[in-house]
Amino acid sequence: MNLFAIRKHVDLLLHPIVSALAKLPLHANAWTMFGALIGLVGGVVFFYGHWWPGLVLLLVRGLVDHIDGFKARNFNQRSTFGAVMDDVCDRWVLGIMYAGGCLNLANDYPHILIVLGFGITGSLTNVIIKLSIYAESQQDIWREKGKIGHPVDVVGLFGSAEFLIYYGFGVFFTALLKDPRPMLAGCWAVAIMSHVSLLQRVRFAWKRYRFVDPGLRTLEDEPAAQGAMRDAGAS
Repeated sequence: MNLFAIRKHVDLLLHPIVSALAKLPLHANAWTMFGALIGLVGGVVFFYGHWWPGLVLLLVRGLVDHIDGFKARNFNQRSTFGAVMDDVCDRWVLGIMYAGGCLNLANDYPHILIVLGFGITGSLTNVIIKLSIYAESQQDIWREKGKIGHPVDVVGLFGSAEFLIYYGFGVFFTALLKDPRPMLAGCWAVAIMSHVSLLQRVRFAWKRYRFVDPGLRTLEDEPAAQGAMRDAGAS
């Protein structure tokens, strides 16, 4: 279980703000790039230890991540490219902001560089295992209102929302107490919980798919895939 399971309730709370901002004359892809820019600035702000502005940027970036998807789905701006860029920018931003905070602590806590490596590795492998499960078990994929989903989405204790909690609470208490130790704990939480989530998803894949042979259905078995391959060859 993760916060994805209660996302609909969170979306309802944020809907008035998201829907109002989505009316601004910005394309969904522009919102995505704006979010990436906020993340880049946030990473620099965290690097220099400006915790309150960094926390604001972290939260604003989370809001923008809702706006671009809402804009795409409700203003006829959906595209495969947009979905790909949204995923890429989301992971990139989290890495940049996380790295900025960790590097700020490196003078006082040199071991944080190792924690940074574990945190980035855990975050990346969480994404990789999710994409791998999507690719190898397409029979379980669903689509609803322009969104793509899979049962693995609710597995694991690490994602964008969880990152905001683990990292954000560390930033908040460091800013409030003027003590770097809460930030240190937040960085550790990201590194640890990303690996806990990874193990949860490995367990999910083992329980659900250990007897499923992905080679039973090949591209040659799919009429739609055959047509796509012929079109690609003709072009």
